[in-house]
Amino acid sequence: MKRIIFIKEILATAIICLFIFLSSCYYPKSSPGWEYMPDMANSIASETNMENDVFPDSMGQRPPVPGTIPRGVYEPFHYSMNLTGYDSAGLYLHFPAWLDSNSLTEGQRLFTIYCAVCHGADGKGDGTIVTAAELKNPFPPPPSYFSDALINLPEGKMYYSAHYGKNLMGPYSKLLDHNQLWEVVYYIKSLQKKSMTGAAPADSTKATASADTTKKK
Repeated sequence: MKRIIFIKEILATAIICLFIFLSSCYYPKSSPGWEYMPDMANSIASETNMENDVFPDSMGQRPPVPGTIPRGVYEPFHYSMNLTGYDSAGLYLHFPAWLDSNSLTEGQRLFTIYCAVCHGADGKGDGTIVTAAELKNPFPPPPSYFSDALINLPEGKMYYSAHYGKNLMGPYSKLLDHNQLWEVVYYIKSLQKKSMTGAAPADSTKATASADTTKKK
């Protein structure tokens, strides 16, 4: 008798375990299930822009340490904003060696977005905010890239002007990073080269190796 009761208990236990096993393998897709370890599913770290009681100002998003710069392509520019810095850039700042045909394509894309509205798609100073008939106060036309003053302008001075801004043009270092500025200048130089030689823009302006020989990551 005891043996029969023992067998029934084993069978009941086995049926219960089998039911638990099978039921645990299925759950409605609308149900997130059980959280056995909620700390693994719900982050206890501070989220972006949330309050943080650790700091006196309760701000979780901390300002950068004074004197530091973001890691990556936003590099310091070691040429001053005065005339001597402009001249020095023309002498010592050259195309980095990583520029290639892909850089030329990207430079054209960036030029179309940021520059063509003033300088025109072909760099002749006839952008839409200069020539559009519906404008009551059109923007003063910038000089053509093919004028005597700009056709042979060194790439270092071009980069300098794009970085700091020049005359009515504001600084583009706030919009484009180190690599992108070079790509835009590279494309502009290719337009000038093409106008003088009739060569195709791709790889027409040979990048000059300088102290800046690697593309910033």
